[in-house]
Amino acid sequence: MEVVDSAKLYFGQPLILNKDNNIIVYQPKVSEIIAMGEENFNSLVFPFLLTMDSILGILDKDSDKNLQKYSIFDLFFVELEGNKTIFDLILNENAIEVLINSLKYFLKVDDFQVLKNRHKIIINNSYLFDEVEFERLRNIIKAVSVRGDIEVERPPKNMTPRQKDIYEKLKKGRQRRAKKNMVYIQDIANYASFGGSFYISYKEVYDMTYYQLSNAYKSVVEKDSFKVNLAYKLSPKYEVKDNFKHWLESLKIGKYDSTKQKN
Repeated sequence: MEVVDSAKLYFGQPLILNKDNNIIVYQPKVSEIIAMGEENFNSLVFPFLLTMDSILGILDKDSDKNLQKYSIFDLFFVELEGNKTIFDLILNENAIEVLINSLKYFLKVDDFQVLKNRHKIIINNSYLFDEVEFERLRNIIKAVSVRGDIEVERPPKNMTPRQKDIYEKLKKGRQRRAKKNMVYIQDIANYASFGGSFYISYKEVYDMTYYQLSNAYKSVVEKDSFKVNLAYKLSPKYEVKDNFKHWLESLKIGKYDSTKQKN
């Protein structure tokens, strides 16, 4: 069963998480993200972007047999020494509370019962939110927030002190460039408003869902990229051997594929 309906995603409609219990996922709107702040919005999305590889990377471990037997959802409940979970340590706050806040926002529900020992959450006194449902929701959240799994750079094994020093310096350089080149919601909105063939007003952008804004931005970028590539292709001064997609092909939405999402 396909969880994410691409047509509903495009038109800003809520997405069904669990039909039997009438649990739906509401798409975040640009106006809401601006009101709460993009950093706070990213915090709501963050729990659904973690993978076991990213967790091991954050913890700076090559492997941990004790963690391998758990799912991502389990790690919200499994306590270490001092009654702290791994996610408590990663998020530097109570991970269950972070998850509940995310569920409140995306599902627009307030009735939660945490079954800590069973690693489950009961929502609205009837919907059992477990590992399977978490993965379904995770796929939807990545779609509506236009995000992919978090990727953490893991250092090579068995480095000499000299190699480690060089690696750390290069890593810091990459992080500085990434921070400098970061694109914020106001940048995406500005490109979408003024970068296309037609002007999109501030009010129209403000009323969009985050997915709609991201799609508008992507459309502008893809069409501009096509024009640049075509100009190079037709110019006698340049030789472009590689083929490139027509922008119509690049803008095709089709069925949602979470594996193609990148941060």
